[in-house]
Amino acid sequence: MQLKDLISEVDSALSEEEKAVDLAFTQSRKIIRKTKTAIHGIHIGQRDPELIDSISSDLAALVESLAGYPRLLYGNDVESAMMEFAETVLYDYSSRGEELPSYYDLDVTPCAWIMGLADCIGELRRDMLTELMNGRLDDATRLFTKMEELTDALMTFDIKDSVAPIRRKQDIARGIMDRSRTDIATAKIMKN
Repeated sequence: MQLKDLISEVDSALSEEEKAVDLAFTQSRKIIRKTKTAIHGIHIGQRDPELIDSISSDLAALVESLAGYPRLLYGNDVESAMMEFAETVLYDYSSRGEELPSYYDLDVTPCAWIMGLADCIGELRRDMLTELMNGRLDDATRLFTKMEELTDALMTFDIKDSVAPIRRKQDIARGIMDRSRTDIATAKIMKN
């Protein structure tokens, strides 16, 4: 093959990869926007299972479209979309008291799953505070207990940041739990 043919072949391959980069960015942003909407809906009592299913479908389509580009498939854009999707589903299940799905069930990476679980704790805190503000101490305590269970599980991880940057999330979860414990204790004291 002549040099000009080699150059043409590489140019074509790189152009296709550039399109895949654009797709990964655009679709990941779309997925993340939808997860924010889904989480907000859960917070305000307007859970939208069809929206959550559509996010799952969007993520599966993105992964399929990037199958030929492993660097992109496991890159920041797609990983961020997976993390946000995992957070949405894990928060949804946790808030309803259901058994959590595995990362296999969600078709996300183990890193995306554990990072999503960590972020789910903050979403549950928001619900806990809402329950406290509405005078529903028992419901707030139930949410706090779930948060504590998830945080205890999160703290069992001791892995390199290059595998999953979980240490920062663990520190945040610890802080959330300390503030939440104080909030629950204060509410119990004020009730008595």
